[in-house]
Amino acid sequence: MTTMLDVANASVSFGGLRALKDVSISAEEGQVTALIGPNGAGKSTLLGAVSGFTRLDEGRVTFRGQDITGMRPHQGVGLGLARTFQDLEVMQRLTVAENVLLGFPDQPAERLSRLLLTPWVANRHHRATVQKTVDLLDHVGLLDRADTLASDLSYGEQKLLVVARLLATGADMLMLDEPGAGLPDVNLHQIGSVLREAVAGGRTVLLVDHNMDLIMNYADRVTVLHHGQVIATGTPAQIQANQAVIDVYFSRSHTAQDPVDEPLTPSQKGAPDAS
Repeated sequence: MTTMLDVANASVSFGGLRALKDVSISAEEGQVTALIGPNGAGKSTLLGAVSGFTRLDEGRVTFRGQDITGMRPHQGVGLGLARTFQDLEVMQRLTVAENVLLGFPDQPAERLSRLLLTPWVANRHHRATVQKTVDLLDHVGLLDRADTLASDLSYGEQKLLVVARLLATGADMLMLDEPGAGLPDVNLHQIGSVLREAVAGGRTVLLVDHNMDLIMNYADRVTVLHHGQVIATGTPAQIQANQAVIDVYFSRSHTAQDPVDEPLTPSQKGAPDAS
């Protein structure tokens, strides 16, 4: 197996709070790697460090062998990295199809010079992108909602829309922050199936979620964070049997001692979903 993403000895502090402490994880190409842990464990902070929204105090992030430590958020898609955030961040006043169209990078019609000088190229590219949008919506089960305003979708459907827009970026590595939060089983397994199909198609997934049905049924490897440190890594079965993980995560004993929330990342203050 080839390592797609490698995070080595990452540490991050917010004022006096140490959010990550010497964390090292890796994501292998063609796998779903899950990151779990109690609230405040540092999961979203780690995604922020990988995607450029959070600066590391120490450590290094490598993607496909290239050091991307300190990368700016907008550079991610160009390198093949894209992510979602805990907030849905859908464009409520746009249709479902229009939301997905926004996810495609480098559209010729976005540049006035191309639109004016080579309109036929922009039109041809737009038609192709519309067809890709139709295919993606069909893939996630939202094709019959293509002309519906995003605001009229159910919460579960909006989650699927976010995943469709992420896929539209064409990124080889997809990072998702809590895609299964609050979902009924039917939507949960739709998302899990879409992620497995993405992996089968050659993509790599880094998944953060609290929903153990999603993690245990669809992940290949799981890393557990607690108080900003890695306490276990293994297959879903190994993680379920790990006593340290049971003590801090699968039991209820951590609820009284862990922080309620992780520090807000810039994404939770209005950043776009795929960055």
